[in-house]
Amino acid sequence: MNLRCIFIPLIALGFAGCVAQDSTVSSSSEAAPASSVTTTSSSPTSSSQASSSSLTPPVSSSSAAAISSSSMASGEKTMVMAINVGAREAATYNGIEYGRDQFGSGGTQNSTPDPIANTDEDSLFQSERYGEAMSYSIPVTNATYTVVLHFVEMYQTANAMRTFDVSIEDQTVLSALDIHDAAGHDTAYSYTAENLAVSDGKLSITLTARNDNATLSGFAIYSSDGGQFVEPVIDSSAVCPASEPCRILPFGDSITDGVPATGAGGYRAPLFELAVNAGKSITFVGGNQNGPATIAGQPFPQNHQGHSGWTVAQINDLIPSPAFDGSPHIVLLHIGTNDMWNGPNGLEGRLESLDDILNEAPNALVAVASIIPWQDHAARIASYNQAIPGIVQAQVDAGFKVIFVDQFQGFPSQELADGIHPNAAGYERMGQKWFDAIESYLP
Repeated sequence: MNLRCIFIPLIALGFAGCVAQDSTVSSSSEAAPASSVTTTSSSPTSSSQASSSSLTPPVSSSSAAAISSSSMASGEKTMVMAINVGAREAATYNGIEYGRDQFGSGGTQNSTPDPIANTDEDSLFQSERYGEAMSYSIPVTNATYTVVLHFVEMYQTANAMRTFDVSIEDQTVLSALDIHDAAGHDTAYSYTAENLAVSDGKLSITLTARNDNATLSGFAIYSSDGGQFVEPVIDSSAVCPASEPCRILPFGDSITDGVPATGAGGYRAPLFELAVNAGKSITFVGGNQNGPATIAGQPFPQNHQGHSGWTVAQINDLIPSPAFDGSPHIVLLHIGTNDMWNGPNGLEGRLESLDDILNEAPNALVAVASIIPWQDHAARIASYNQAIPGIVQAQVDAGFKVIFVDQFQGFPSQELADGIHPNAAGYERMGQKWFDAIESYLP
């Protein structure tokens, strides 16, 4: 049987993930889903589907996103959440809005402009997340759920070129799925698994490749016994490990680099000193190095990912490598100053790096700062900064660990060395604000 994936866009800040890969499902493996799970497929009938006697009759191909024709019509199941996998924007399918990609881990985002067969609404099936191993963990109340999975084979053009397994709540619902065999190339395919009991507050979907990569384009979750989505709350104990220093990635332009006095370490030096004096254990990661040798009697971690003169677009090119080679637990993001030469228009596109960061490090805490004042472009910076809290909130609503840090408010002009970059007092101020924002997450 084939699964259909929907790519969910990460809000305007720009993390998204999608995967498209080939997969083949044998009739024997599909005929033996977990005994406690009721399954239904929807796509043009293949030989493997026809022989799967344990499956309930397939839903009509035009209703791939529905749970079943009878249950949806009777209103027995209520919508909990729907995700457009691998996409940064929402998509509507069969009257249901699938939100941007979130709650996922692993895999790579991908999309295709190709028209999709077996549906009149292509957008949900034109994005994917693919990879050898990937998963979704959706915060929900303990209840019984139905999950509709959406797939498309947008890459492989023959059977048996891509096969993978899908498990929901540790129960295998699809074994050796071959989307091409079940539906064909660039053809929508959906699969429904019912009677999925959640007892730990998270509905888990896991995809594991057999041949080539696993892929998913979207999914919808329903409940018949009152199950609900739970708004995520950042667990401070889940950000940094207690057994090792918390890895922090200072990420941005010349202000992260520490210009004009890079040897002093910019805001990183006072931030590190505050952490040491508070008994916190941190280190910095990134591909660049500068700063003092020691601070507060401790070796100073000189790593960072600050690049003088760089715009948001240039910063985006560092994701995933080398920026995330150090697997940061916390990302400090202060970018956009150099973009003010051209004004704040197109903010969402410029800040797509946030989506990329969240896709690359979905479990990291990302602290997004408003940029500090620049006397020559005060109006542009005010407009740019005004939009950032809403972008951050959208990511929070999507389930990511993102916080807003107001580096602009209260920053006096006398703490600018040249009208753009902080002097020593300005960097002290920035270091204090960063520390205040992340202190509760540090071991």
